[in-house]
Amino acid sequence: MTLNDNQQRAVDFYMGNANIIATAGSGKTSVLVNRIVNLIRTHEVKPENILAITFSKKAKESMENRLSKLLPFEYKRVNINTFHSLGFSLMRQFNAQHFTLLESKIEKAKILKEIDPYAEEQANEIISYIGLNKNRLQLPEESPSTYNEQIYSKYEAEKERRGLIDYDDMLIKTYMLLKDNKDALKYCTDKFKFILVDEAQDLNKANSSFLRLIGKANNNVFIVNDPLQSIYHFRGSDNIYVLNFHKDWKNVTVINLNTNYRSTKDIVDFSNRYAKTIKDAQHEFYVESTADKAAYKSPTLTVYSNEFDEAYDIASKIKERVGGKEYTYKDFAVLARTNAQLQIYETVFYNQGLPCGIVDGFSFIDKKEIKIILAYLKLAHDTSDNDSFRYIYWQPLRGLGKAFLSECENIGRKYHLSLYDSMNEMSGVKFSKGKAELNCVIETLRTRKWNNVKEQIDYIRKRLDVDEFISKDICSNNEDNDENEKTENLNSLGQIAEQFKTLPEFIDYMSKFSSNKKTSDNQIKLSTIHKSKGLEFPVVFVIGINDGVLPHQRNKNIEEEKRLCYVAITRAEKELYCSTLDRYSLFITDLFGKPIESEDI
Repeated sequence: MTLNDNQQRAVDFYMGNANIIATAGSGKTSVLVNRIVNLIRTHEVKPENILAITFSKKAKESMENRLSKLLPFEYKRVNINTFHSLGFSLMRQFNAQHFTLLESKIEKAKILKEIDPYAEEQANEIISYIGLNKNRLQLPEESPSTYNEQIYSKYEAEKERRGLIDYDDMLIKTYMLLKDNKDALKYCTDKFKFILVDEAQDLNKANSSFLRLIGKANNNVFIVNDPLQSIYHFRGSDNIYVLNFHKDWKNVTVINLNTNYRSTKDIVDFSNRYAKTIKDAQHEFYVESTADKAAYKSPTLTVYSNEFDEAYDIASKIKERVGGKEYTYKDFAVLARTNAQLQIYETVFYNQGLPCGIVDGFSFIDKKEIKIILAYLKLAHDTSDNDSFRYIYWQPLRGLGKAFLSECENIGRKYHLSLYDSMNEMSGVKFSKGKAELNCVIETLRTRKWNNVKEQIDYIRKRLDVDEFISKDICSNNEDNDENEKTENLNSLGQIAEQFKTLPEFIDYMSKFSSNKKTSDNQIKLSTIHKSKGLEFPVVFVIGINDGVLPHQRNKNIEEEKRLCYVAITRAEKELYCSTLDRYSLFITDLFGKPIESEDI
């Protein structure tokens, strides 16, 4: 790797604290890894005295992989950890009390239920509340006044009684351990002589305080960060810890990595103009990016009348570019503020014969809230569909358990009936209320006149209060799939279903979509902006830049929404396409002012 002057200066940095402010595409992780090599090879620092720390297992493995190529013999002796894994190992080593890790929301919800049955119904909200408080180093109040505070206090007491810890304890309890246990702190300061932190803009109060305890003795802390890519405030992250690093630590050297090697000059200039609207770009140490690559094509804005026009036109543009041999499918990415927006693209791209895949996520058809609705529709379409019956006879809860299903199966075997028909053959008052509800819903779907399938989905949601049911579900297969996003997913399913007049057409379409999903390296990437951070693509479509979506109506922190938009546009290497349903929305004005190139669809 050939280094520019500032990169070389950062790699050569030896003793002291350093704040490496690295704009998008400036090679910050490469600089961090090469500094580790330089410490070992040039300054003869023992690998075991170096701590490289990051935030996710994926980032940790990436760092290990890079380092293994540069230090094939020594890299395993370097301490490469996430904050949580380091905290967990320190707790194991220095905490005399035996403890067991709570690894799932379901386990947490069971404890909440034992504390208060009502707390189980609010499990998602309470678990998020507790996690956010721990990330902010906020312990339970001695005299809690609100309901959430009371549950937090009881939850911690119950965990302590059982010898349990949860994932968020790995930060707050490690901080408390190091603050109170001199032997543990001395172990860290003796061992970790040099500390390097990747993606430091994601620090929260807990891991920032943790870092301060283990780093203050040696004052050899090297942080690499981009304040404009701080997008996890909802988890407690705050870029104030990097913006104020020069005030909070001694003798800090600030080095700017601002040469963008990822994007063309058009995209770099565009992102610089947009950055001027973001408050954090006014910080005294922030420096605009400069482009290493020449100009290629100006970013464009297209205004669409609806989401389907947007999706079909983007599909057409990708087809044209791939057909012209300019790109392959894997060169394209569609970035959205929410998972729900991507549902339309999955179905439209499938319909157009375009291969696509979700980045670090699940296809919408595999999400529980979608599977529930589809199972009701499938059962209404074909009452002999036993798999659909098994999936929804108890969802939402209606007092029908395993004994009910067993009785249905016995009747079905005896009289050669489907489970649904077997249910209707049951006699007596046992299970009568639950049976009546399920029968009413299925028969209404079968017999009422509907203008389109969306009306049937709306009926299921309202009649069974599905939105309320899924909001309480803690078995989500995606940690970021919160109750609001689940509702948005159902809304997007409704938008898709509105295109179909009859249920058989819709069922056939969804069945083909499900069976034709393929995994391939050569496919268009569909991603939320959050999941795209750290990635790059030759051609990027940033969709749905509409008020209420981007910026999102649920996030009152408009500056974080601006940073999120900045992350999206800086993923593009060669071409950037932005789209909106409203050319006068807030971020369109920030991005384009008067659109530099615009066409209406």
